[in-house]
Amino acid sequence: MPRDTFVIVVHALVFNASGHLLLLRRTNTGVMDGLSAPPGGHRQPNERLLDTAIRESREEACINITAAHPVAALPFATGINFLFQATDWHGTPQIGEPSRCDHLCFVNPRALPTSTVPWLAPALALRNQGRWYKDFT
Repeated sequence: MPRDTFVIVVHALVFNASGHLLLLRRTNTGVMDGLSAPPGGHRQPNERLLDTAIRESREEACINITAAHPVAALPFATGINFLFQATDWHGTPQIGEPSRCDHLCFVNPRALPTSTVPWLAPALALRNQGRWYKDFT
């Protein structure tokens, strides 16, 4: 019997000193374009999940995460999202991949824009409740 293959996506929740969350608006990716999401992307072969969050944040938002911890696992029909919260980071956020992102901003996590990826609000609710898992399949 063949095994399922699925996508592993890792995101970083990056908050500034005011408690606002970093979001990037996706463009030309073919998936959820026009919606804003935290920095993140696909795990590379043999890459640790935390290393994926660090790499994607550096590539997409030009910031360096030096410490983070896992906060959520969100399975969906064809894969799973893992979310890490950056507890220590430095740099000035800016668009690192202009061909895949056309806007970057910090937003109040309690008042997300309507054009945000649909899994983000439930993920933040899990984080706030001290829970870590929600199945989106």
